[in-house]
Amino acid sequence: MLARLRDHEAIVCDLKTTLSHMVATLFHLGYYPDGADAQKKPMAAGLFYQGELPRIILTLMRKNPDGLALRTIVEMVCQQKGWETDDTRFNRELRLKISRTLDRQRLKGVVEGVGNEPVGVWRIAPC
Repeated sequence: MLARLRDHEAIVCDLKTTLSHMVATLFHLGYYPDGADAQKKPMAAGLFYQGELPRIILTLMRKNPDGLALRTIVEMVCQQKGWETDDTRFNRELRLKISRTLDRQRLKGVVEGVGNEPVGVWRIAPC
């Protein structure tokens, strides 16, 4: 009888471990254990091939030599890639990604920001 009890305790321990792994997997996929949906962080990583985003931005700036605002660049990139512009969280992440790319290009001397920060315009830097 004691051996059977130990076997059942081992089975219960294994099932508890399996259940904790399933809960962790569901949480990772975006579900809380109580059934409420977890807010998933929108990801902007992996949307572009290596070097694709700077090429797209420079192409847009060459077509508009007077300069473009960051919001306009985001809308044009979404339009070019065929993405919806309804999701504000995705647009925020994409705007941050484009902003970082513009800052890197500014440090290289490729583009320049004109005007004050919030309403500034980006354009190709003069040679």
